[in-house]
Amino acid sequence: MNCVRCRVGFAPGAAAGCKAACLAWQIAVMRWLTVLLVCWCGAAVAGTRDDGVADSRYLAYAAGFAPYTAQVSGLLAENDKVFTASGVAIADRYVLTAAHVAAPAGTCIVTFGERSLRVSRIYVHPEWQDGRLGHDDIALLETSEAIGLAWYPPLSDGGEEPGAVCSIAGYGVSGPISTGYAVSDGRLRAGTNTVARFERGVIVCLISRGSSPMEFGIGPGDSGGPLFIAGRLAGINSFTMADRGPLRSKSGEESGHTRVSLHREWIEGIVGR
Repeated sequence: MNCVRCRVGFAPGAAAGCKAACLAWQIAVMRWLTVLLVCWCGAAVAGTRDDGVADSRYLAYAAGFAPYTAQVSGLLAENDKVFTASGVAIADRYVLTAAHVAAPAGTCIVTFGERSLRVSRIYVHPEWQDGRLGHDDIALLETSEAIGLAWYPPLSDGGEEPGAVCSIAGYGVSGPISTGYAVSDGRLRAGTNTVARFERGVIVCLISRGSSPMEFGIGPGDSGGPLFIAGRLAGINSFTMADRGPLRSKSGEESGHTRVSLHREWIEGIVGR
C-alpha cells in the first residue's frame, strides 16, 4: 500500500503543504497503514467533533485546558516556512510537544492566550527518528521566561488501561467526524475519546461517533497537544492512521498519541536540572 505522511504544520501561508512518501509502520499485526502526522503549516487551525454535539460545547470544554495548552508556532530551520502546532506546559519554563514539531524548528514561540514566550532551547528525545510514527515522538521546549502558572498537569505513571475515557485538546483543524476536518479558525477545542489499545509506546484511539461523551479526533495543527486520562498527562498527539486514505480525521480512522509515562525519566531529567 502507498502510505502518505503529511506534517501538520509545514507549508507556506494557510495551505497545508504535504510531502508524499512511501513508508511502512510495523505494528502488532504487521499491517500497512496510511498515516498523517498532525502538525499544521501556516495559520493555526482543532480536531473533528461528533456531528450530534454542538461545536460550542467543544469550545467551552477547551476553556478548562486553555491555561496550560499552548499554541506552538515559528519558522522551519530549512526554509523559513511558518508552522503551527500545539503543546502543553508541564513546568514553569517547559512545554511538552511532539518531536516531529520541534525537530525541524528554527525559531519557535509558545502562546498561552494573549501571552507569547520565546523558546530558548529545544530538547528532542534522543531516540526519536523521523518516520517512526509515534515512537519517541516527544520533545521539550524551554521558554526564555517563566510561564507563571499556579498549577501544571501531573505526568502519568503508566497505570492507564484500554477502555479508559481520555480528554484531548489542540489547535487543529475542525469539522464533523462524519466527513472530516474542514474549518481552520485558530481556536482551541477539546473533547473526549476512548483508549482502544496500546501499541509499542503509542496510545491508540478509534475515531467513532458516540464512543465517548464528546468524541474528538485530532487533526492537522493538534500535534503536540495533550491527552489526559484520570487527570494526568498520558499522551502527546502524534498522528492519525487508517487502512486506506485519504485521511480526514473522520469516523473509522485512528489516532496515535506518544505515551508520556515511558518518557518520564527523560522529561524529569531535563526539567529537574
